Amino acid sequence: MRTDRTELFDAEQLQEWFKPDLSTVKPAFVDRFQRRCAALTAVLTEAMSLTRAAEANGLCRSRLKRMARLAPQLARDGHPFGYRVCVPWGTYEGNDDTDDPQMPSMAEPHAMRKVLRAQPTIATWIEGFTTKLPPGRPPKAFERLFAKIVAELKRLDQHAFYPLNQPDQGRRALLRYLRKVRIDDIAVPTLDEMGPSLTVLADAFRGRPFDRSEFDAHSVDIEAELGVALPNGGVVKRRITKLWFLCEVEIESRAILAWTLRVGRAYNNLDVASCVARALYPWTRRELTIPGLEYAPGAGMPSGLIGDRGRRRVRCIAMDNAKAHHSISFEEAMGRAHGAILYFGRAHEPRSRPVVEQLFSRLERGVLRDLPGGFEPATRLGERKLRISNFAPGDLPIQLHLFEELLDVLVANYNATPHPALGSLSPLQFLQMQTPRAFALSVPEPEKDAREMGSVLVPLVVHGNRKTGEMPHVNHLYVRYRSSELDQRWELVGRTVLARICRHDLRTLLLMRSATVPLGFVRAMPPWDRAPHDETTRTLAMQWTKLKGGLSFVGCECAVEAYTDHLRKLASSSQKAVDQLARMQQASGAKPPQPKPLPAVDLTVPTPRRGWVSFDGSRDH
Repeated sequence: MRTDRTELFDAEQLQEWFKPDLSTVKPAFVDRFQRRCAALTAVLTEAMSLTRAAEANGLCRSRLKRMARLAPQLARDGHPFGYRVCVPWGTYEGNDDTDDPQMPSMAEPHAMRKVLRAQPTIATWIEGFTTKLPPGRPPKAFERLFAKIVAELKRLDQHAFYPLNQPDQGRRALLRYLRKVRIDDIAVPTLDEMGPSLTVLADAFRGRPFDRSEFDAHSVDIEAELGVALPNGGVVKRRITKLWFLCEVEIESRAILAWTLRVGRAYNNLDVASCVARALYPWTRRELTIPGLEYAPGAGMPSGLIGDRGRRRVRCIAMDNAKAHHSISFEEAMGRAHGAILYFGRAHEPRSRPVVEQLFSRLERGVLRDLPGGFEPATRLGERKLRISNFAPGDLPIQLHLFEELLDVLVANYNATPHPALGSLSPLQFLQMQTPRAFALSVPEPEKDAREMGSVLVPLVVHGNRKTGEMPHVNHLYVRYRSSELDQRWELVGRTVLARICRHDLRTLLLMRSATVPLGFVRAMPPWDRAPHDETTRTLAMQWTKLKGGLSFVGCECAVEAYTDHLRKLASSSQKAVDQLARMQQASGAKPPQPKPLPAVDLTVPTPRRGWVSFDGSRDH
C-alpha cells in the first residue's frame, strides 16, 4: 500500500522538465547528479518506492523525498523546478502557498513565516518593529511585542496551533526570525557600486594630498672631481665615489617635499632623518651667489606655503627596505616627532614607488647629466656608459656648496612648473587649490618636531671614583662629558641616566632623571667641544684613530680641524679620505681651495742702518 503522497507523472511529462546540461555541473558532482536524476525518475514514475530508490542510488531517503515534493512545484520562471533539484549543493526558493494560508500545527521549517502569512495583523506589527537586537538578552521592547503577539493569538483561540502549543510559545523562534530578517534585508551593493577592497594598509592612504609620500635615494649620474688642498700648498684633483640625492615626493600633487645631498659610498639613517625633517621646516629662499641663477615666479616648497597649508605633513611614507631605513633611531624619531606610518616595500622594484622613480629620471635627463662629468649608465650587460656632458670633470672641479644652491633652485622651480599629470597646474598650485580637511595632519609648531627628528634618547652610565678623584662623568661615542652640575653628584656614580642627544651637534648632552624630568647639561671634553659636529663626523673620525699610525687628537685644540687636516694629508692616496673631505666641505659650506701663488723674488738690496747702534738695553742669553 502506498503511504507517501508523492505526485506521479508519466515519462513523457518528465522529459518536458528542464534538466541542466552535464557541462554546467562540476566534474566532481556529475556522478552524484546522475544518480539523483535516476532516483527521482524512478520515484515519480512509481518504478521504485522511495526506500528502494534511495538505497539503489546511494541517497538519503529524506533528501529524495524532499526532491520529489519540490520538483513539480513552479519556480519564479513559471516552469517546474524539475531536475534542477538534483544539482548537489543547490539552493532553491520555495513556493509560498499564499492562496489559502493555514496556521502550522507544529514546529517545522519556516513555521514562523507561515504564521505571519496567516495573521497579517501580526506581520504588520513585526514589520514596524525597529528596535535594535544586539547579541545576548533581548531588550524590553521585544518582550512587549512578544506579549502583544501572544495575547492576539489567544484572542483568536489558536491554542492548538503553533506557536502557542510550544513550551516557550515561540519566543525564541520569533527572536531568531527577527534577527535573520534584518540580515537578509541588508541591501548588497553591486560590483559597480562597491569600491575596490583594501588588501594592505598602504591602500588606505591614497586619493587625497598628503595621504602618502614616497622616499628614495638616487645615485646621481655624475663623475665629479674634488679639488683638495695639500699641506705643501698645492691642489690635487680627486674623483668622488658617489653623490646621493635623497628626496621625498607627495604622490597626488607630485610636489617635492624635501631633499638632501650626500657624498660618499652610502648614506646612513641620520641622512634619512635629516631629509624627512626638512619637510617640516618652513622653506625660505636662499641668497644666490651663482650669476644668472634665479628662482622662477611662484617657485617654492610646500612647507613654504602660507598658513596651515605650509604645516601639513604626510600620513604614510613609502620607502624601500634599505638598511638605513630600518634603523631604530630613525623609526623612534618618526614615531615620536613625525607620526607618519612607514611602509617598507621591496628594494629594486620601482613599480612600488613609481612617482619618485619617475622624478629621478626627469631630473637626470633634464639637468643633471648635462653637468660636468654627467653620463648615461649602461642598460645592458657588456655595454659601457655614454658620456652626455661636453665638459670634463677634471676641468671644472665640483663645488658642493654651489651644487646644493643649484639643486635648491631646480627643486623650487620644479614645484612651480606645470606637470603633465596635473594638466595645466603646477604641484604648488594643485596643493593651494585643495580645500582644507577636517582631520588634516598638521601641528602649530613644526620646527620643534623637525628638531626632534634629529635627537635620540639613550641610557648612559655615570662613571667616577671619589677615592681617586675621578669626577662624575658620562661617555658617549668615545668622548667624555662633564659639567659643574655633575661634579658633586657622587650618588649618581654607577647609576644609569637618560640622555637626550642632538645627533647634529654632539658638543652637549641633556641628562634626564626620567623621560620628562631634566637633570642638567654636560659638555664634551676637549678637543671635541670647539667646533659643532654631527654623529657621522665623530664616528668617521674615530675610525682613523684605530689604524696603525693614524689620526691622534693628543695636544690638538679642535678635533674637527685635526680630522680635516688628516684627510687632506691622505687625499692623494686614499679614496675614503677624499669622500670624507668632500663631506666636510659640504657641511662647512667652504669654498674649494685655490693654489697659492709662488712668492715673488725680492730683488731689493738691504742697506745698513745709518747712525749709532747700541746693545746696552739687550740681555745676554
